[in-house]
Amino acid sequence: MNPFAKIEGRFTIESISINDKEYTENMESSAFEIDLAHMGFKLGEDLHFCIRYKDSITPSIINMEAIQAVSSFEMKKASIDKDQFLNWKCSNETGSLPFSIQQYRWNKWVTVGQLRGVGTDGVNHYRIKVPIHSGDNMFRIHQVDYTEKDNYSDTIQYKSRIKPVTLVNKKVTSKLIFSAPTQFEIFDLFGNLIYNGFGNEVRFDDLIPGKYYVNYDNTIGEFIKE
Repeated sequence: MNPFAKIEGRFTIESISINDKEYTENMESSAFEIDLAHMGFKLGEDLHFCIRYKDSITPSIINMEAIQAVSSFEMKKASIDKDQFLNWKCSNETGSLPFSIQQYRWNKWVTVGQLRGVGTDGVNHYRIKVPIHSGDNMFRIHQVDYTEKDNYSDTIQYKSRIKPVTLVNKKVTSKLIFSAPTQFEIFDLFGNLIYNGFGNEVRFDDLIPGKYYVNYDNTIGEFIKE
């Protein structure tokens, strides 16, 4: 919207530039359309608007959704290499949005990494380190745009030769010990998360005695704090 500036008897917008490129078409109207493609901008390109206006009446963009990034990516190929990096190619991106990398463990999808998408059309390549547990691993790529609709890739599978992690002690006085470093989550009987992290032991001298649940490696277990 381009309000009327009462002081000078003209519309309030004086000039518009997009990515430092001046808009030169007629702006003497209460509303007008800017053809971004005609100005040479490509689909998915980052845009920075600079609107100069007179008076205290602020102009506004009516259809902001027209310049919002949209999650439209299509996965072309994905794999996990020997160095535990997830590599994937995708196309049909429409604007730069974050990718969330999710891993299925402990009967739920857990976000284990994030990186920002290139956002332009064509084939884009991505690579990110991911945590691997013993046995069968499952990952997926997730993205969401301004519509808040989730967009997921197909599941990416990887079979690990890592030896399964076990609990060394199921009755604990001051620390819980795992047979190898692992990601873990510890919950009380009410399902409240009280500890999480990565390592081969967890110290909790001040933990109230009782039964607790622990997620580790790709396993769900329990222990007793004495």
